[in-house]
Amino acid sequence: MEVRCALCGKKEIITDAHKDYEKLEKNPNSTYFCDLCLAKLQYDALEYNKPKKPIG
Repeated sequence: MEVRCALCGKKEIITDAHKDYEKLEKNPNSTYFCDLCLAKLQYDALEYNKPKKPIG
């Protein structure tokens, strides 16, 4: 199945062994993120939620 990343637009071919294959097969309109964009989103979320250092 050919899918396109919702963030970067990169096209990928995924097989039935891929973790999102069943979700995308049932609903082709669901959002897909490539591994690189998913890692960046997770990193950004962790950085955003870190406690802020006090100015002092």
